[in-house]
Amino acid sequence: QIRAPGMGVMSKPRRAGYARDLADVVARVAGDYARDKRLCIAVAVGFTGLAAYAHHMTSQPAIAEQFHLVHEEARARSKAKRERRNHRTGSNVSTIASSAARNGTPSSSAPASDNEDSKHGVGDGGKALAEAKVAAPKRKVAAVDATFLKRIAFILRIVIPGITSKESMLLAIQTVMLVTRSFISLRIARKGGDGLQAVMERSWKKFFMVLGDFFVSGVAASVVNSALKYLTNSITVAFRQRLTLYVHARYLSNRAYYRAAVLRVGNLDNADQRIVEDLNQFCATASDLFARTFKPLLDVVLSTHRMGESMGYSGLTILYSYFFLSGAVIRAVSPPFSEYIARTQKLEGDFRRMHSRLITHAEEVAFLDGARRERDILDAKLDKTTTWSSFYFYLQFKQGVIDQYFVKYFASMIGWPVLAFPFLADTSSKSGAEIAARYRESDTLIQSASSSIGDLMMVYKKLQRLAGFTARVMDLLEAVDSIHDAKETMAGAIEDGSEGDDAGGSESVGSVGTMVREYEKRTGSGGGGIIGRSGGSGRGVIASSSEEGVRFSGVTVYSPDGRLLVKEVNLTLAPGENLFVTGANGAGKTSLFRVLAGLWEPTAGTITRPDVAGAIDESFQVFYVPQKPYLVSGTLRDQVMYPLPGDQERDNEVVEALSRVNLMKLVRTSPEGLNRLPHDWADVLSGGEKQRVGLARLYFHKPAYAVLDEATSAINPDEEGAFYSHLGTLGITAFSIAHRLELKRFHHQHLHFHADGTGGWTLERIKGGKR
Repeated sequence: QIRAPGMGVMSKPRRAGYARDLADVVARVAGDYARDKRLCIAVAVGFTGLAAYAHHMTSQPAIAEQFHLVHEEARARSKAKRERRNHRTGSNVSTIASSAARNGTPSSSAPASDNEDSKHGVGDGGKALAEAKVAAPKRKVAAVDATFLKRIAFILRIVIPGITSKESMLLAIQTVMLVTRSFISLRIARKGGDGLQAVMERSWKKFFMVLGDFFVSGVAASVVNSALKYLTNSITVAFRQRLTLYVHARYLSNRAYYRAAVLRVGNLDNADQRIVEDLNQFCATASDLFARTFKPLLDVVLSTHRMGESMGYSGLTILYSYFFLSGAVIRAVSPPFSEYIARTQKLEGDFRRMHSRLITHAEEVAFLDGARRERDILDAKLDKTTTWSSFYFYLQFKQGVIDQYFVKYFASMIGWPVLAFPFLADTSSKSGAEIAARYRESDTLIQSASSSIGDLMMVYKKLQRLAGFTARVMDLLEAVDSIHDAKETMAGAIEDGSEGDDAGGSESVGSVGTMVREYEKRTGSGGGGIIGRSGGSGRGVIASSSEEGVRFSGVTVYSPDGRLLVKEVNLTLAPGENLFVTGANGAGKTSLFRVLAGLWEPTAGTITRPDVAGAIDESFQVFYVPQKPYLVSGTLRDQVMYPLPGDQERDNEVVEALSRVNLMKLVRTSPEGLNRLPHDWADVLSGGEKQRVGLARLYFHKPAYAVLDEATSAINPDEEGAFYSHLGTLGITAFSIAHRLELKRFHHQHLHFHADGTGGWTLERIKGGKR
């Protein structure tokens, strides 16, 4: 005989009877499945096909390599955690030792020693710990942790600026709708039980009362459900608009877009994909997370209260304890999906960028017949993206099996006994109809509660997804904000007349970059606002002056990759003195005028330039006319007036500028005139016509200084004289970069770059130069 806990003595015949009952249950279940041949065949075929496909995919070398890399990353993360724990332990030991030293007593945990090990022991614990902290790698992966919470809190302050904002109102309305939906769910569950009771009592009156009540509840539920979806989408749009406007304001000010795209300041990759796609995905995930979290939580509270009234709380405690434990297990075995989401977005952005490059350079590729090579490049990017996606979705499949079983099906095995036992053990005098009604209501409520708890357990997946997008968005905000703040700091230094390392070297207090560094302890890349190569205390800044003319004083310029372009240029130009610039390709001709325009900074020396009243965005304006002018998306009027918006009141000036460059045919050949709007001007105009548009734009704006970078190379030489003469009429001082020496006669000085790697240059005055 065996004494079972709480059950007294169990005899052998009784144990044998339980064993026979268990065997009978197993046999009946197996026989029932055997009779359901359709299900067995479908399961066998489906599982076999799934296993074959999974084996085929995971056996590929590229997927196997991904598994190896992921395992290596997991080991590296575990090692980093152990090191952080050891560092904390070392910090505690060092603190104890320091305290003991102050008290004049040795620490029991850190005995004194005269051997070699003591040199690196407790005595130098603070120094060793500091060195360890410096050497420890910074965490850059996305994860649901304290850093994520601080990031999301900062972004929420951008998208929800105040309690009276539109976003706050939308969230408040959505909250009320979620509460309403939970109350409707409770009423529908109760009416389901009442309907069953009416059927068992064969009461027509009660049945039609329940049916009418359900009709009203159904109408209300349909409105609330549609409203919740509408409000979630509206919050997404509002969040996206607010966040994107913030990014636009920073990205398109102080030429941050140029520094990010051309000079790679801030290490911002795929800015277009981050602004368009990542911001939208973040806002959609964030707005959906609130509804997916608040309503299940409220459903659990209300359903538990209602079920506790009819069946007690003991069984519910067992059920909820199971969910808590299974949730801990699921989170423990879950891969770092937040990091993988960020990696997926990066690969997708790289793939899209390759297609964007092909569109941008379609004509050059067509001339070179480079379709085969471009296809190889695109296919390689596609293969890299799809390989990672296959691996990522396989991990999702494995994790989904665990999630589904523990959250849904095994939870039902726990839930059914919890629901049935109170009714099976009920010895009250309630009628069968009343017991059935309460059972039906409790069944509906426990299903709702279990589903809600399952949704809450799956919130970690949504949080991981949100963490991935949050990391991408925060990288974007940090990059554009650091570039923006660096430029503003530099501008402040110019206004104060300061030079050296203090100019442009700090960030504004409260900026995104500063906040992220403060709570994430990360060092920014490309900060400081110095474009090109920093020369420490010898670094120069562009200085403003009220003197007339332009003066280069000991200006040295390096390229962003560190090549010396020009060294110690000294040059003075009075207004009206045109400068002719020559040199080999890559000699630094255009770079010198990038410095003049403020796009780059000199490594050393200063540039004195006069203020120009009415200039756009800056106190000084150098108008740049490249060999291939930029054609904005817009009308013919917009092309000439860019960067100003089109204004019909200035059509006379636009027509005058087009007449000067012999482009009136574009106006006459179209019934829309200046309102002509083709799909893409780059496909409509020839190379010479594009350069004429650039000159027309220059004539329209009439700046004091203009850089013409091979601006007339595709125009007939016999027309260049008239174009340069009109520059003199408008009072525009020209800096001409050209290879055609025939243009020298329109200039007064000739600057030639030697392009010998030493930054050498030669300046000579042109005899007989004219305007």
